[in-house]
Amino acid sequence: MYSSVYNVLVWTGLSCGFPLALFKPKIKHYFKYRLGSTLDKACPRTLGSKPVWIQALSVGEVLSVLPLITLLKTHNLSIFFTASTLTGHTIASQKLKHMVKGIGYFPLDLAPIINRYLYRIKPHVVVLVETDIWPNFLHCIKRYSIPCLLINARISHKSYKRYRLIRPFFKKIINLFDFIGTQRAEDAERLKSLGASSSKLKVMGNMKFDCLIPKFKKGEQMALHKQLGFSSGQKIWVAGSTHKGEDEIIFSVLKHLLKAHPEICLIIAPRHPERFDEVEKLTRKWDFKLKRRTKPNKNGTCEVIILDTIGELATIYGLADFVFIGGSLIPIGGHNPLEAASWGRPIAFGPYMFNFSEIKKLMLENEAAISVNNENELTKVMEDWLNFPEEAKAIGNRALGLVKAHQGATDRYFKLIKKYL
Repeated sequence: MYSSVYNVLVWTGLSCGFPLALFKPKIKHYFKYRLGSTLDKACPRTLGSKPVWIQALSVGEVLSVLPLITLLKTHNLSIFFTASTLTGHTIASQKLKHMVKGIGYFPLDLAPIINRYLYRIKPHVVVLVETDIWPNFLHCIKRYSIPCLLINARISHKSYKRYRLIRPFFKKIINLFDFIGTQRAEDAERLKSLGASSSKLKVMGNMKFDCLIPKFKKGEQMALHKQLGFSSGQKIWVAGSTHKGEDEIIFSVLKHLLKAHPEICLIIAPRHPERFDEVEKLTRKWDFKLKRRTKPNKNGTCEVIILDTIGELATIYGLADFVFIGGSLIPIGGHNPLEAASWGRPIAFGPYMFNFSEIKKLMLENEAAISVNNENELTKVMEDWLNFPEEAKAIGNRALGLVKAHQGATDRYFKLIKKYL
């Protein structure tokens, strides 16, 4: 019954989406790519022996799987990579073009399209990252007896409550995986209580800790400073992946800080590209001196830089003196703080980090980040860091130490995938 209802919903969504595609270019492109229109161009006719199909949902998942793909590449394994979102595909194209045989878009969860992908790719094993659980896709994979692994799996409290409502259906779907590697014991327990077979579950750790410890090449940091127009002595505050409703809070904190610390400059990176213009208007409303990353302005220093690029935030964290993680002052669930932690930067985030609850807990227990509840608390933390830079530096050093101490999941997944080849 659940399967029938699911398929009715999928086809209904598709029927409703097609008329919208006539007026909304974003939806048009979404259907165009995920219906497989670019598959033949993206996927070579010959991928090599025993190809591995790796699927990552969006930017965060793409970045988390980079070290694994690097490791697979060093052992000359053939990889076809897909992402579900336009931004995820863009990042994959930038980061992976020399490491994989092809980069495409993940198909919509419709059997005819999925079967076309499987016929073209002929994967020896399929690897899905984190939360990619697609019923029709998994049924098709099973029909062809292709091993399918769910790696770096996590299940938030919100998702857990939803899945409990459809437990009989979820139990059938989750057990179509041949192996499920979870980030935490809590994730494994939740999946087990939803019906996942304990023989398929194993706690493997979080691959996001395995992001390569970044370093600037010689002269790169200075060149980036110059590009952005920073002068010596300026303090850089990066607010990464902000959402609507947070920008105003960040700007209010900045306005207060500038009174005593005119040397501070904010780099704000809106999470969604469609908000770049909106954030620019808001910045002007607050009467800040501003520039956009893609529109260099050499007329003196500025107080706000809008990072209106895709895939650059992880590098920009390397310029930061202080970092705020967006999506955490409003109930979005936060974003990955490990990118900033791997640079050894002091990090603050809001109370809503439920998508990264284990990482948040680890960082707070190790005094490797600071959690704030509101604008006033964020202002106080920033003032303390500006007035006592050694304290900020110590927090950043502990964050880097934490990242190094929890690495190793990628190597475990590499050994697992090799067993299926």
